[in-house]
This record gives sequence, structure tokens and C-alpha cells, in this order.
Amino acid sequence: MAQNATGATPFPLGVFVGNPNYYDSTEEASFEANFNAFSDLMKTKPQFLDQYSDQRLPISGWVGQASWNAASMAQSPVLKGVTPVIGLPMTSTAPGSGTPDQFYKDFAAGKYDSVLKGMVKTWADHGFATQIWRPGWEMNIDTMPSYAGNDAATRADWVKAFQHISTVLHAAGKAEGVSVQVAWNPSVVNYSPAGNVIQTAYPGNQYVDIIAADVYGDVFPYGSPTHLYDWDKSGQVLNSSHPVYDSSVQQWASDPVNLQHYYTYPAANQWSLDGSVGHATTLQELINLAKSTGKPFAIAETGAGNTNDGARLSDNPTFVKWLADTLHQSGVHVSFVNIWDSNSDGQYRFTSAADNKPLEAAAWARYFGDPSPSTSPSTSKSALVATDSSHAPVVAVADTLPAAVPTPTSPPQTNVTDHATGTGPEHGWWSEHHDSIANGGMTTPATHTSMRLAAQSSALLSQIEHLVAARGGLNAVTAPITAAEASHVDGSTAAFLASHGFALLNQHLAGNAGRVEPGQIVSTGSNSATWAQDSILTRPQH
Repeated sequence: MAQNATGATPFPLGVFVGNPNYYDSTEEASFEANFNAFSDLMKTKPQFLDQYSDQRLPISGWVGQASWNAASMAQSPVLKGVTPVIGLPMTSTAPGSGTPDQFYKDFAAGKYDSVLKGMVKTWADHGFATQIWRPGWEMNIDTMPSYAGNDAATRADWVKAFQHISTVLHAAGKAEGVSVQVAWNPSVVNYSPAGNVIQTAYPGNQYVDIIAADVYGDVFPYGSPTHLYDWDKSGQVLNSSHPVYDSSVQQWASDPVNLQHYYTYPAANQWSLDGSVGHATTLQELINLAKSTGKPFAIAETGAGNTNDGARLSDNPTFVKWLADTLHQSGVHVSFVNIWDSNSDGQYRFTSAADNKPLEAAAWARYFGDPSPSTSPSTSKSALVATDSSHAPVVAVADTLPAAVPTPTSPPQTNVTDHATGTGPEHGWWSEHHDSIANGGMTTPATHTSMRLAAQSSALLSQIEHLVAARGGLNAVTAPITAAEASHVDGSTAAFLASHGFALLNQHLAGNAGRVEPGQIVSTGSNSATWAQDSILTRPQH
């Protein structure tokens, strides 16, 4: 069992609750209230805080922005002794910027070495003797600024850039007398055009100090939204001889066994635990990578979330317990778990009573907070394990939350309209800090609507259309198609395309609001405020 060496919490605890603002007392007070509310719920002070560099700025402005962040953290009284975990883009989207691939080539060639060194120095000058950097985080999400690319050549350039950035960051840390750790940090996804990034974009052990994952509880199962394979009622096996299907995502997600199976195997359909055919990256695969390389593991971002995908999981303790059980059973050293307790880019906040997430709040406190003897997590009853036809474990819920749910603290809320254009990544930080660097102020992030339909959706749907037309002259987009027709339960190409295409179509039709981009079929990952505007169905409503 992976355990926090300090014993205060099961795993070293971190958080994102927005950003401190040394230059604005009102914003700083709001941040401190949010931070303290999280600390009160968890009965301990977080040791880590997620921070982000702003890819909307030209790279020449990144050192100044890092100084602003570092000063704000250093001056905030609640952040004494807290370690920054810094998201570092590998591209800039400032006007006139080049292509991502050109940035990767330039980073690899050393063009921006002085900027990297300057960023490490400014954090060191403000007293941060330990710095954790996440270059190109969520590189397997294709709307992220540092997406590793669909083609092998771009991914190779991305890898070379990461390798050089890691080398420079470590050298800069040594020169400044501080500890620099570099995390390789993909997102857990059930489909990415970049494939499984462990095979396509891992830079090598010598350039990585921590294997990290971003994992969220948003639900986008493969299959028709009105004909979903029920893992529980079908016996938790592949291709059951007596399959049972649910008629809605909400019905399907109301069974914790289905949710746990999805979180463990986000690309599964009734015929295969990986219906993505090698394009998914699961949490267990990233844990296995950490084990095989001897690297510590970390959760750089996580949240149970509040999706608009048909599941209606507005208060979701199942994801929280699954994550805790998975980490306890992982056999790896967990460096930190950073929890997203913010409504930046979706309804992810849970500490306020107004958030209406008492079960989720209780679960975070129970499984990731400072445990009391009566509520400490137990590995003896953390999960029941069944075996499916491929002998792969299927995790089922075997525990319940206490009946008495603590009442979360309600800190004051500051709501300011976010005028971001939506060209940057996810967390509201980009709009939040864009003007702050110039004027010393900071706005509170507003909720973004985050959605896209990736290129593979139209391709797959096109394949389905032609496939079905060849078999019966139906229109694949407008006519109902059941992904589990009896003639296709053998896992044929037709069955795969139908299941995969309907997952994409279902997610798009859901009109998801939040940090998950349904076109990517992400199980837990993407945060972008934009999506492909030329989608095949409709444009998102912001």
C-alpha cells in the first residue's frame, strides 16, 4: 500500500483552489478563504499547490509571469511551506506565434534556455527550494497547447523538446541550489489521436523524475447512449451469454459497479477491454509504468466533477473511493495527489455547502484527508475483485460512505465575468492572469463551457455511414443504430465502429459543460476552453 510518509494523510495532499494574488487584497482574501475551507474539510493543510504558466503570453513574458506567481505564493500567509507544481507549456499561442511543432524544434535547439533558467531562478529567489515542473502536461489531449501531435514526426519533436527542457530545468535548479523535479504528465483518456502516449511520447527515464497523471470522473462510456452494456447485470464479464443493456447513461451510471469498471477500463466495450485499439491511456497503465521504471507516481490533477453527459453525476463519491483504492493497491510510492477544488472550467468545487456535493465532500475527506481511527481507509475491504473472460480484474464497490456527512465550510465567493477568448488551455488561469500581469490584479475564474468534437469522430462516423449503407442503405447519423446487434457481438469491424462512433456521437449530443472535451472521448482529462468549430453536428454554446 502506498502511504504518505508523514502519516498525516494517506497520500501527500495538494490542491487547486484558484491562485493567490499578492497584488490584490480582495482576491487574496478570497483565495485564502477557499484554501482554508479545503484545509478544514480535509483536516490538514495541503503541501502542494498547482500553478500554471500562461501560454497566451509570448515566451519572452514567461519569466515575468513566473515572478508574479512566485511572489503571490511567497507572500500568501496560508502557503508557507507549500510546494508549487507548475504546468509549463511547450508552445505559445500569442499573436504571430508559429506552429506547435516549430516551438518543439526551437525548445530542443536551445532557443528558449534563458527563459527556462529565468523561471527556475525567479521561483528560487522567492524562497521555493523545491520546484516540481510539468512540461507539456496533458500532451495526449489534442486541444491542449502542448499536444504531442497526430503524426510520428511531431511526436518525435515533442519528445526531443521535453528532453531538452528537462535537462535545462535540472541544470538551472543545480545552479540555483534548489531541488527541481520534472514530471511527465499525460491525461487518462479512452481515446487520443496520439495513441497510447506511453508508447508514442515517453521521453526516457533519464529525463523524468515523476510519472504523473491527470484523472477526472467524467463519464463517456463506449456504446449507444440508449443501449449500454451493463457490466454488473451482465456478470462483469466480456461478451456475456446473457447480456443486459441499460437504456440511458443515467441508468447505467447509477450502478457503482459500472462506474468502477469504466474508471478502470475507460475504453472498454462489451467485446474488449480496449475498444480504442491502442489509443487509450489508463491510470493503471501509468501506474505500471511508474512501477517498471522505479519512478514515484503522482496525481497532478483530479476531480470527481459534474458532467453534462447524461450521467448526471452531480455528487459522485464512487470516483473518489475508486481512486483511493487504486492508489492504495498500486504498489508505487505516491508523491502527491492534487485535488481540483475549483469551478474553473466546470463544476468541480465541493467544499462549499452551496456546491450540493455532500457525499463527494465526505469521500474526499475520508479517503484523502487526515483520517480519524474510525474513518481511515482500509485495504482489507477496499474492493472486491471479479474475473472476466479475459482474466482481467474488474473492480466492484464494496464499501459505503458514513451516514453522517460533514458539512463543508462556505467561504466567500467572488464572481467576475471571464472574458477569455477561449484560445488557451483549461483552468481559467489563462483569462485570470492575462491582464493581471500588467495591472497587478487578478479576476476569479468563471466557469467555462469546454467541448470539442475531434477529427476522429467525423472519420469514424463516416466509416459507420458507409458501412451501414452498404449493409442496408441506412443513414448512420440520423437512423438509430444499436452497437450491440446480435450479428456483431463477435467483435467484428462493424461492431467496433458502431460502438466507437456512438461513443463519440453520444458525447457530442450530450452538449457537455465542464472541463472534459467529449470529442476526445476523454475519461478524465481534457480542460480546454475551445473545440473544433467545424464539427459535423453543431457548435458549442458558451
